[in-house]
Formats: sequence, structure tokens, C-alpha cells
Amino acid sequence: MTNRLRLALHVSPSILVRRGIGAIVGYWRARAERAADFRNPTYATDAPPFPLTPLLDQLDVAAFRTQGRFAVPLADLHRKGMFDLLGSGWIAPRHGMTCAGCEGYAYPASAPITVDHEGLWLQSRINPANLASAQAIWRLTSMDYMPIDWHLDFKSGFRWRENTWHGDIVYGHALGADIKVPWELARMQHLVLLAAAYAATGEKSYPRAARDQILDFIAQNPPRFGVNWRTAMDVAIRAANWAMAWSLFRALGYSFDAAFEEVLKQSLFDHGRHIVSHLEWYPEGRGNHYLANVSGLAFIAAVLPPAPETDAWLAFALQEVQLEIKHQFYSDGGSFEASVSYHRLSLELTVFVLALLAGLPESCWQRLTHVRFDAHRTHPPRPLLIPPALLDKKIFIRVKRAAWFLRDLTKTDGRMAQIGDNDSGRFFKLHPVYEKTTARETRVRYANLVNWRGLPDDSIYWDENVLDGRATVAAAATLLDDHELKLWAGESWLDSLIIAALRKNGEVPFTVIDAASAVRIRTSDRLDANATAATVEITIPGSTVREGLAAIAYPEFGVYIFRSKRLFFSIRCGAIGQNGRGGHAHNDQLAIELMVDGEDWIADPGSYLYTAARKWRNIYRSAAAHAAPRVGIREPGRLDLGDFWLGDEARARCLLFTDNRFIGEHWGFGPVVRREVEIFNDRIVIQDSGAGITPGQTSLNGRDAVRNYFCLAVSFSPGYGKKYL
Repeated sequence: MTNRLRLALHVSPSILVRRGIGAIVGYWRARAERAADFRNPTYATDAPPFPLTPLLDQLDVAAFRTQGRFAVPLADLHRKGMFDLLGSGWIAPRHGMTCAGCEGYAYPASAPITVDHEGLWLQSRINPANLASAQAIWRLTSMDYMPIDWHLDFKSGFRWRENTWHGDIVYGHALGADIKVPWELARMQHLVLLAAAYAATGEKSYPRAARDQILDFIAQNPPRFGVNWRTAMDVAIRAANWAMAWSLFRALGYSFDAAFEEVLKQSLFDHGRHIVSHLEWYPEGRGNHYLANVSGLAFIAAVLPPAPETDAWLAFALQEVQLEIKHQFYSDGGSFEASVSYHRLSLELTVFVLALLAGLPESCWQRLTHVRFDAHRTHPPRPLLIPPALLDKKIFIRVKRAAWFLRDLTKTDGRMAQIGDNDSGRFFKLHPVYEKTTARETRVRYANLVNWRGLPDDSIYWDENVLDGRATVAAAATLLDDHELKLWAGESWLDSLIIAALRKNGEVPFTVIDAASAVRIRTSDRLDANATAATVEITIPGSTVREGLAAIAYPEFGVYIFRSKRLFFSIRCGAIGQNGRGGHAHNDQLAIELMVDGEDWIADPGSYLYTAARKWRNIYRSAAAHAAPRVGIREPGRLDLGDFWLGDEARARCLLFTDNRFIGEHWGFGPVVRREVEIFNDRIVIQDSGAGITPGQTSLNGRDAVRNYFCLAVSFSPGYGKKYL
């Protein structure tokens, strides 16, 4: 409540008025919807009567079979109901299981269940109006199938109830409990790996597992009940993954039974209706959630049979996707989220939905020009304009720049720099990258797995590298026919094959553009001598650091990069994102990252956790967690406005960026603080000056000396929920 009061004083009165009116209207609307949902079954029965439409009829099946072999050991775990998500370690989320705990908080196990094929075990779990439908769906699963607990945070053991209406779900109130864990599981992004394993082996247990798990989810998660209907973003991502997995199995020659396909179709219809009725659109604060809403809606509408309602969804998605690309990506290509990882998510959403739209058949485009506007109903109300006949060429120019942004923010070891938040979020996970290790080695690497016992010590452990963004760049390169990006990312990615199949022969209008240009102003060729500055000289072995050095600027996003074969060096300086809200930004103004010869010397440590551990949320956002100028324990931007707000007191700006120099400043501590950087052949010189900066000179030689000097306050987190010991 204290944070809410601070936030109310921080934002403009117009925003408060709009939010207040919206809250009142939303309250009464929710009351009516809630009463109706408890009174009547919420499962759809009125989806269009025709079959689902496959999306991947032009898939290169031979290439997919070859490239999909990597997925077999992962799919073997997934078909047993085992997952490793957000730092959980490989584990099978089952009803009544005991969980290891998160940050010292472990909740008691729920009562065990006795599963029967008739679905009697669902009686005390599903709300009465939906029970008969849920049991009928459950009876379609295989006789020996064991249900997954879709409502469990299988890290802390906290559990949400299946019969709680989605608008009544509360989270962030229980210490250590993380709602993102069941959300991540329920996105069901593992289904495409089951399809890849089927392509590689022909083993029918993989599509059978996909079928059982989808039916299990639908039975245990009636529309608008339970934790997994809480946000339209997760509903959209799940539905898109169902559509993708079903289309993949179909393209690979597998046919599902008619009963399953009817349940799937009706549920996809439920997902579409839920999205358009619960859009995460706010005039002052929408972001990647809304982009996911309309991207997922496009996949739902494309796979469902044509009908006035689904055609309206597709026309609306076509319209909104293009508007949101212009809104959420700067002209330099950077995402307005002020986060590289969220940029990757938004780019992935954009690339896949544009490939889908570009590949729509002519008959579909003709239907979109005759949409029935009376079939278009959204909440909040959003207008449906006459859909354009073609995708806007300017959209693809911006997407191309966004792909180059992700490429340029990827270090020499293939991992993205972690500027801003990282929640490991993805749209599809068609070709995740894993490191093969052992359970014992993994447990001693990660602090979050100290109490985990999901696999025997000598078992193989597949550890996902969520910072490898090359698959997304490869997908964009295929969409855009960008040969230079293809060469950089490589072409042996399932993402590329899927983009080609979605796009079909659709013409993608784009123009070749140059990479972002450097920002230059007149100044001297050398750092000015400054007796009041704190000067750090970092010596780098050899004298070839500047060979092939490129200076790359993304001024609207606010990052400046020097990179060569041996060096990656970035400086954060600019907007906090989301039109000043800073929901995914950190107090990292003028912070640097340094990699030499593929090894991190200074690395942004990431995010670790959000609402599950608010202490860590702010520590990872703090200036002390970044190699930025510091003045005692003061923060350059307020952290007390809420979990997803950041004060913009710093107002950082770049004064100079040339082929080997940078100067930037901010006002986060009151008086101006300035950081100046110069790259030499064998060293990097950094000068900080301004009120509160203690003058002096320091020489650092080698990685360990640099790490000890900058001494970040937290351990490195290579992905959400993961933290090195």
C-alpha cells in the first residue's frame, strides 16, 4: 500500500483518473462475468463446425527430421512429465508432491490424489458447473496417463486452486511463492520438442504424450478458472504453441483422432474469446503483454476454421500487430522495454506473427476485406479499422533493425548482454540450446538447486542456455532474406524452417538498411586530464584490441557498443523505457559490460526473481549490482514505486560516441555525474567525475583484478530463477 501511495504521487493526474475509471468499470464488469461463470459451464461448444487448418503444409520435413534430433533426450523427459523451468531443476510436477523450496520458503505438500480414468478425482477440484465437461475430457486421456499438477509452484510448493475464478487469483503475497512457475509450465512450449523427437524417431509415444498433456490441461483448467487463465499473455502463448505443435505433427504425417481435435478446437476458441475479452491494452502502459495477446490471437484465428468471429480476430490481430511494432520498437530497432531479453521476446513474437500473416492464402486476404464488424467485440474496446490489403513495408524495416540490435547485443561467446530484466520469456522454444552436464555438477553450480533432488547425481542434466538468442536472429534472417544475419546466426535452426513454412511464398516487403550509425559531436581526440576524476585503467594482454573495432550506437534504446574479434564492451546510457515507466529497466545508467577473448570480465548479473523475493528484485535492479558510477548506497532512480516501476531521476544522455570514445552523464544523484571511456590497443581507460565521486587513479591487470574492483553486489543469474553459487 505504501508503494501504491508513492506511485500515485509519482504519476500524472490524468493517468490516475483513467486508471480509476477503468478500475470502477472493470469491477462491475468482473462481478457480472464471475457470477455467470459460476452459474454456467464455461467450456465452449460453438466453435466453427469445420476442421482445424494446418499452418505448416510447406514444411521441409526432411530437414526438420535431421535438425530435430537434438530434441530426443529432452522430449524423453517431457513425455514423462518432467520439466526444468525458471530454476526448478528437472522435476515432475505431481499432485501431492513435496517441493524443495525457494529462498528458504517451502510450503506443505497438498493432499495426495487417487487417479481414476472416470475422472472422479476431479470432483473436489473443478467448479460444479464445469465438472461434467472436465470429466468427459479427462476420459479421453490414455488409461495409464498420470496427471500433471498445473496449479503448483513446484519450486516453493505453494499451490493455487483449480476452482478459483481467474479474476480472484492473488499472487505476490506469499513469500517464496512464484506464480511465474505454473504460468511457464502452462505455456506448454515443450510440445514442439515432442514433435521434433517424433520427426527424428517416428516413435508414436511423443504425439501420444502431447495429446494426453493437452487434454489433461483442458480438463484441469476450465476456461476462466485457475491460475493459468490469470493473464491473457499466457493464454495467447499457450494457444499459439498448441496450434504450432498440432500443425507440426500434421506436417510430419501424424493424424490425431477426431475426438481430440474437436476438444482442441473448442479450447482454442475459448482461448481466443478470453484474449479479446481481457486485452492487456493500456494507453499509457502497454507492452510485450499486449503484443503477445494479438500475436497469439493471430495464430488462433489462422488455425481455426473461417467464421465471422475468427475472421474478425485475424483482421484485428493484423491491424494491432503492425501498430504495436511501431509503438514498441524504436526507429533504431531497440525495444522500448529497456531490456535486451524482453527485446528478444518481442522480436520473436513479431517475426513469427509476420511470417504467419505474410503466408496467408489469397482466400484469407479476400475474407479480411469483408469482415463483419458486428462480429468484433473486445475489452477494453478497441476499434477495428478496414484491414490493409498488404503488410506495411515500414514494419519490416523496423523488424530488420530489431534483428540487428539483438545481433549487436550478443557477446563474442554467443550470449546476450543482460541489460534490464530477464524473465527467460519466449513465444516459441523451437530450438533451445542446452549444455550437457550431470545432476551433481549442476547442483554445485547453482544456488537455487541446493535442495533439489529431482535426478540421481550421476544422471545426465540438460542445462538450458536462455541467453543464446541466435535462433531468434536466424528466424528474423529467414523472414527478411538477410544473408548477412543468416551467416552470423547459422541456418541449422528449427526456427528458420518454421518461418519458411509459415511464410510460404508470401512476398515480404522490406528494404536493405545499414546498421545503426554512431552519434558524433566535436571534441578533442583524447580524454581531458581531470584531477577530480576517478580514473581506472584496464590493461588487456596483447596490442590487438582495436583491430576491426566497430562502434555501434542505439541511442533511442540507450546503449553504445564497441566490438571487435577480441572485445565486447557496452555502455548503458538512455531512456528507462515504457514511455518513462521503466517497468523492466534497472539502475544501470552508465554501467559497462566487458568481455575479452570470449570471457566475461564485467557482466550485468541479470534479474534472478520478481515477486517471489522482492528483496532480490530490488538488489538486482540496484546500482550496486552494475558496473556503474556509485555514490555511497544512493540509487540514481527510485526503487520504491513498485516491482515494475523505476524512477527516471537519472535522465541519462550521451554527449559523445566516436570510433573509440564515449562520454555520457546523468543526474540521478542530484549534481551531474559523468563517465568517459576510451578504447586503446592494449587498454581501456574509464574516468568518472562529479559530486560524490572520489578522485584517484587505479590500474587493473587481468580479469580477476577487474572483477574485484567493480565487485558487483550479487551473483550472476543466467536466467530467471537461476543463480550461480
